[in-house]
Amino acid sequence: MEDYLKIEEKLQNDFNLLKSKKNKISNIRLVAFIISVVFFLLYVTSSNNLYLIISSILFIVFIVLVVKTSKISSELNYSIQALEIINQIKSDDSIDPFVEDNSQFNNVYNKDLDILEGNSIFNRINKTQTRIGNLQLKHFLSNLILDKSEIIDRQNAFTELAEKRNWIVTFLTFTKRLNMNQSSIFVFENRVFNTNSIKLLPLIFSVLNILCFIALAIISFPKEIVFYWILGAVIISNAISMFYKQQLRRIAAYTTMKADELDNLYEVFRHIEEEKFESKLNVEIQNTFVNPFKSSDLIKTISSTKETLDAANFPILGFVLNTFFLWRLHYSIKFENEVQKTVHQIKPWLDELAKLEAFVSFAIFNDKHTSFTYPEIVDEPYALKITNGFHLLLDEKTVVKNDFETNRPNNIAIITGANMAGKSTFLRTVGTNLVLAMNGSKVSAEKMSFYPMDLFTSIRTVNNLSSGDSYFKNEINKLKILIERLENDQPQIIILDEILKGTNSEDKLIGSQKFLEKLIKSPTKLIGFIATHDLELTKMEGENPDHIINYCFELKNVDNNYYSDYKLRKGTTKMMNAIFLMKQFKIID
Repeated sequence: MEDYLKIEEKLQNDFNLLKSKKNKISNIRLVAFIISVVFFLLYVTSSNNLYLIISSILFIVFIVLVVKTSKISSELNYSIQALEIINQIKSDDSIDPFVEDNSQFNNVYNKDLDILEGNSIFNRINKTQTRIGNLQLKHFLSNLILDKSEIIDRQNAFTELAEKRNWIVTFLTFTKRLNMNQSSIFVFENRVFNTNSIKLLPLIFSVLNILCFIALAIISFPKEIVFYWILGAVIISNAISMFYKQQLRRIAAYTTMKADELDNLYEVFRHIEEEKFESKLNVEIQNTFVNPFKSSDLIKTISSTKETLDAANFPILGFVLNTFFLWRLHYSIKFENEVQKTVHQIKPWLDELAKLEAFVSFAIFNDKHTSFTYPEIVDEPYALKITNGFHLLLDEKTVVKNDFETNRPNNIAIITGANMAGKSTFLRTVGTNLVLAMNGSKVSAEKMSFYPMDLFTSIRTVNNLSSGDSYFKNEINKLKILIERLENDQPQIIILDEILKGTNSEDKLIGSQKFLEKLIKSPTKLIGFIATHDLELTKMEGENPDHIINYCFELKNVDNNYYSDYKLRKGTTKMMNAIFLMKQFKIID
């Protein structure tokens, strides 16, 4: 974070200097305007041409200072937005402005592991500024990479980006200014103006009006002829505009973005194009913007055309331009032609922009958490090792860290422990670190090595009142998904918390035993974690020593107060605390 703090300090200094400069120029501008008016009034009362010259010069100075102030205001606005970006980077968590999109990402682990909602992994990582970037990051977190080389490519891309801190601040500031919530900027239909002859109409009309103006100038602008010329131009131009009214409306609806918003898009694209990248994925993203044409050049042309077209909407200027030059028609045709060149390329550009936003979010996350580490991807299908792992949403200064290791075929860890002893937190620690690892991110552990496999969790199962399904029915439905995956030869890392909770104790024990036996015998590779309060289930370790190993979180009794040290140990818990907790909270006597 030290480099970001230096960037923040420089931005704050720039802001203060620009603000001071703007105030000084504004004062000088006001004085120039007042003196200009004074000298103009002196000219009016005295007819002294010197006063007019001085007034004109001061008015030109005033106009120049207005333009200068506008540029400084733009720089100030950038500084303010960049400082807001720095504050977002410094903040641990963000607020998701597009929570309604989460329903698109229902999978077997998102809700169990708090990936997207509430105090979530997404909110911890997310630094995206657009809706398309937001959606892309959610897509990444909801769809794991199982290919070793792809994960390594992601790691390299994130590492490279993390070092480009100044570039990141500028990139996020530009994307913030986009204010883009849609996944496309052009609504394209079939061409409105299909014939080349229509392009000549504004040109011919403009030439005729210019010739008329020259002829009228030669004969000293006789009032009657000038009146009929203007009247004729108004009638003809309006008739032509009415004839092409529907076409002009359709072209105006090609984009909801204003010219200045297209300029922001141009700035983002140019910023991507001009950076030097070396990692494979970052270079691939950049190539989309520069081949076969530079995206920024095409967008700049469209932006300039749109800005010129928008001049037709100015009250007085627009009347003159449309009446004598068919301005709206001419630049609508030109705007359509420019959009035609670009519309089929815009989706790949926006897709890659969204991907880069998500990559930058991961890069910042990795850069901030210096104690986190990139996991090693191994080739052994049953290998998983975590050293000093913890849940990334917990305070690292106080959290208790745990180790876990397995490399046995179809190994299942049965984890027992009292209520609130740490079982569920450990399961989520494993799950969230696997989600991070299979996204190419750093993990919250001193060391981690793993073999990429699909992730299946069943931690939070609820009854569904709308469908009429009971808690037990929903749990069965979810376990059925797991069995189908295994039958389809999809290797799985399985994380289950208290399976078959929705039935009686005897059914639960027998069902759980048979289910674990099925997992052990599965020909498909798997690693399993199962937390339970059912101590009878731990006896399966003796019957299946090559596949099942017991772990526990144990309680300590100090002066009749029970507490957990949250350390994972091998073995079966010896102590439960449900009765103690019920008495402590005065639920029972």
